[in-house]
Amino acid sequence: MKRSYVFVLLVLFFTCGCNIVPKSVQYQKEEEKVIGSVDTINPLVEEIQVALDNLGYETDATDGRMGQKTREAIKEFQESMGIKSTGYVNQKTWRQIEDIRRASEEKETKEFAGKIKVRSAYSEIPGAVASSDTGKPTEKEIQKALKGAGFDPGAVDGKMGPRTQQAIKEFQRTKGLKIDGKVGPKTWVELKKYLK
Repeated sequence: MKRSYVFVLLVLFFTCGCNIVPKSVQYQKEEEKVIGSVDTINPLVEEIQVALDNLGYETDATDGRMGQKTREAIKEFQESMGIKSTGYVNQKTWRQIEDIRRASEEKETKEFAGKIKVRSAYSEIPGAVASSDTGKPTEKEIQKALKGAGFDPGAVDGKMGPRTQQAIKEFQRTKGLKIDGKVGPKTWVELKKYLK
């Protein structure tokens, strides 16, 4: 009789959808949905580290690795912003970091706008896509424009490597474009504004 009660209780426990997953695992899963895996070097983690360092939070390094110091800095940032302090990057945390980063970039752009002499590398024909002979932007033009926009495509070597593709995706995300890592006409219209 006693065994049957235990069995019934166990069956109820496992079939009622009881949540026995630790909170930290839930936070990790949510973080992975927002910024991807942090098990290896992640450019979005590096972006977070740079943003937090610029705001005065100590992350120890800006190497794209999610270490203890970075977790602590995220936690401090969350506390200061009134976000649940978990040390993991959820959607709210990511939005706050992005908003602050964008505001900082806009401020810097306005400060230097009067100091920079801009000349166009494109023809004056409306709708012109690029200055290259093929009508498409070259890889070097894309990389130079990404650097001008504040994204890190790696070396400007004319090669479309993983860092360049990640920088394109980050640019597309910040501009509200389709995130595919390819520079099509819509992406190029936004990106060519930063070609120097």
